[in-house]
Amino acid sequence: MRIDHLLQTKLESACGLRGINPAGARLLHNYSNTIFHLPADDVLVRITVGPADIERVRLTQAVTGWLARTHDFPATAPYRAVEPVRLADGAVASFWEYHQQPQQLEYTSADLAALLRRLHQIDDNGQPSGIGSWQPLTSLETALAENIPDTVLPADDLIWLKQEITAVREELADVRWELPYGLIHGDAWAGNLLARDRSTALLLGDWDWVSIGPREVDLVPTWHAARRYGRDTAWTQAFAETYDYELSDSPGFETLMRMRDFMQLTGPLRHSATQPRYRDALRQRLDGIRSGDRAGHWRTM
Repeated sequence: MRIDHLLQTKLESACGLRGINPAGARLLHNYSNTIFHLPADDVLVRITVGPADIERVRLTQAVTGWLARTHDFPATAPYRAVEPVRLADGAVASFWEYHQQPQQLEYTSADLAALLRRLHQIDDNGQPSGIGSWQPLTSLETALAENIPDTVLPADDLIWLKQEITAVREELADVRWELPYGLIHGDAWAGNLLARDRSTALLLGDWDWVSIGPREVDLVPTWHAARRYGRDTAWTQAFAETYDYELSDSPGFETLMRMRDFMQLTGPLRHSATQPRYRDALRQRLDGIRSGDRAGHWRTM
């Protein structure tokens, strides 16, 4: 992927402040976050898209470090003791260990379920301070507070979305969860699985929304992938068998699925002003949600 001038400037600014060599940078991902591999130091640099709370980024590094050291849990780990950097536009750059990915490796829902079952069995003894209670739809709420052109999101849609965030939160607050509260990843979908350096051992990455909440939150992305992105029933069945819980029987299932629908607006929303394909995806998803369509498949990014 090509690195534009703005991204290159952000990268060089962050690296200059932390003594990291940006030479030969490769852009690996540019969606909810921008991710570079820097071969000179063999480090991964992760830059948030839009403003971010640097304390939350520090917390994710503290939590993943604690999980790896204390519980030998396969979480992506921060790079040495390098501190994150707040950039001029409010974005935050953080530095992580790099893991070379194999050319062909397909992750399964059972792979994800096994890691989540293990994560959800970890007690809170000695966990880093500052892990907050789960607050649904924070990422969408933050994105809606930014300057969004009417061509991307008309005022009627903006008002409706803000009202729906409140309504979904109220519905979730009334659910009597069957699984216990505890440490959750917060965005546990199969796309956040990584191989550990060309091996079959897997890591769980992208801990931006780690918190304390109902464990069902970490299960819903698997069922949502089946509903919206074309996964078959074998996908959810394999997860349920490995984790030993059938989420579709949960009293909060449909509310969780609706919440996940709204979460999937955030990424395309932030890129819609400059890239028509994201604007088209946003429109498809939002129109489907507003019409009450609970079964339509969505295009992926």
